[in-house]
Amino acid sequence: MNKWSTLAITGTAALASVFAYSGTASAANGVCAVQESCYYYNSDTSGSMIDYEGDQYTHHDDYFISAGSGQNQVVGNNAASLFCNMGPLFTCQTYYNSGWAGDSIKTLGGKRVNLPSWLKNNNASSKFYYSGGCSGPGC
Repeated sequence: MNKWSTLAITGTAALASVFAYSGTASAANGVCAVQESCYYYNSDTSGSMIDYEGDQYTHHDDYFISAGSGQNQVVGNNAASLFCNMGPLFTCQTYYNSGWAGDSIKTLGGKRVNLPSWLKNNNASSKFYYSGGCSGPGC
């Protein structure tokens, strides 16, 4: 094997390990940490939960992961409540459709809410952002 082949293999392996690490750094772990939005299978932030560190284009590829009722169920169209575990200047927004489309509600950071009846078990995507404080429904 020549030195260029060895360098290419070494470089590819190093790059793969960087991507593997960055992928797992933001992976859900079933613990609702600060700066995460956490969706629950049951009302009153109970049952199984999934924690998100960032925007979710769709909830249909994710599963509730913590112990409790609903564990291993798809998050899309199955969430009943939310804990927006952010500071009060941040807002979590939950959408009816994937791709951040359709009707939505905004939840101020630090709040635990039951999703309204029209959105309960009809959630499909979510975002969170710095808002300077929320003034919409759910705040």
